[in-house]
Amino acid sequence: MSANPDELGAAPHATPLEALTIVLICFGLFIAASLDTASSWRPGAANGFSDAGFDHLVRLELILAAIALFLLRGRAYPLRTLVPQPSLRGMVEGALLCAAVFLLDGVVALMMPSFGTTAIDEMLAATMVTWSSTIPAMVVNGLYEEVFLMGYLTRGMRRYGASTAIGVTLFVRVLYHSYQGPVGVVSVLLCGLLFGLYFQRTNRLFPLVFAHIVIDLIAFL
Repeated sequence: MSANPDELGAAPHATPLEALTIVLICFGLFIAASLDTASSWRPGAANGFSDAGFDHLVRLELILAAIALFLLRGRAYPLRTLVPQPSLRGMVEGALLCAAVFLLDGVVALMMPSFGTTAIDEMLAATMVTWSSTIPAMVVNGLYEEVFLMGYLTRGMRRYGASTAIGVTLFVRVLYHSYQGPVGVVSVLLCGLLFGLYFQRTNRLFPLVFAHIVIDLIAFL
């Protein structure tokens, strides 16, 4: 199940109902949990990431991905267009995207005043994980998010214009990262915008997946 660049550009459009259904399946639980954390968090209330939590995340994303892909297959969606195509060039471009994201994060940190301790700060401070759970979790999560956000949603919304396609995807991405607080949300917004513009121009999915995985792994160093 593979695709060449021309096939990637020919992926079918998504109807609003289909897109909403896939978004709710793939990201609905994460959006609800993130918004709940953002709205109810109090200092000292956040738990850190754990091996058990990462293992649960992998299982959950694999199950949700299977459901979404099953529904798309039933609609005769060409699933091959959602498969990232690994390449050395893609790794180089992914590394450059990763560097650009960290540069943007640095700019955000300098430009935005401190908002004090946030939920994500406490979660990272209390995190105790091993590489045996972190690496699989970050690989699966990077694939999961970019395949369904960029490969499916952004591409599927292009019939409504590039700005709409990128904007809808950004909105979803920010919603399920809202628990990260104001600075984190701005960083996610800029990262998502960079990813959206890159994908709109190149239509290459693998560099985004690679960049996402590397960014997450570095965050847990």
